[in-house]
Amino acid sequence: MTSFIATWIWKNQKGRNGFNVYTDQVADADYLYSPESKLFLSLDTPRTVKAKGEYAAKLGLGGVFTWTIDQDNGVLVNAVREGLGYEIESEVIDMEPFYFEGINVEKDEEQSDSDDAQKVNHAPKAAIELMVVGGSTVQLSGAGSSDEDNDELSFSWGVPSQIDVADKTAEIIEVVVPEVSEKTAFQFTLFVRDCYNEPSSQQRFVLTAVPALSQVQPEPEEEEEIIVPVPDEEEDTTPAEDDTPADDKTSPYAQWDASTVYGANWGSFEIVSWKGHNYQVKWWSMGNQPDLNCGVGGAWTDLGAY
Repeated sequence: MTSFIATWIWKNQKGRNGFNVYTDQVADADYLYSPESKLFLSLDTPRTVKAKGEYAAKLGLGGVFTWTIDQDNGVLVNAVREGLGYEIESEVIDMEPFYFEGINVEKDEEQSDSDDAQKVNHAPKAAIELMVVGGSTVQLSGAGSSDEDNDELSFSWGVPSQIDVADKTAEIIEVVVPEVSEKTAFQFTLFVRDCYNEPSSQQRFVLTAVPALSQVQPEPEEEEEIIVPVPDEEEDTTPAEDDTPADDKTSPYAQWDASTVYGANWGSFEIVSWKGHNYQVKWWSMGNQPDLNCGVGGAWTDLGAY
């Protein structure tokens, strides 16, 4: 900023050429801004330079930075000298009118400037989301899995409990999506190992099922009377001593126990075996059966069959 323009601003206590002098009272800083061109100019005014001098004198600092004093006609030099505590020996310029504050921007003023500005229309962005109609048959493939050493790979799929899969260790699985009455997400997981049993990172895939657009909601059927069978007096209803899944003895991890607290210590997420699958807890859980709580929002992650 030239000395002429600066002097004009200081004397008239306002900007020119569409610029206004603003004061940020929180930062104790002045700046120039044009609402029309949206141009912002940072600068020092006599008021801010004097404040810098007072701050430096208070803390015993070794100097003051100001700009641009090389084009100043002496007003900024006077201001910093007064801020540093120098006494006036012979007054040539009355500095008091130069120590003015600019416009302090309030929220209402900011809103007004925003309303006055020309609104710019933005082009829309296209997006495609895959959704599968319930009852459809889809295939999920792990063929894209790779190994840097080109080792032979084995696959293990984690499948939601509502869906049946013929072989959860196949490279490609085929599933029939359950029919749904509303948009429903089903989470699948793929776990890959090489011939040295080195595990891969777990890959998740969320399949979104929706009802058909033409599907008409059927009339609600009358509720059938539910008959609860009464056990025969001679029938033995006592659970067997070993009422756990048949493959417990060959499971790689301890079987899930409804009375055990899992995930109690953050950072330690236990893995359990249950009904032919391994599950890892995601947070504190007790009594949440893994195969019924491994979907979106469930406490368990299905690591696949073992």
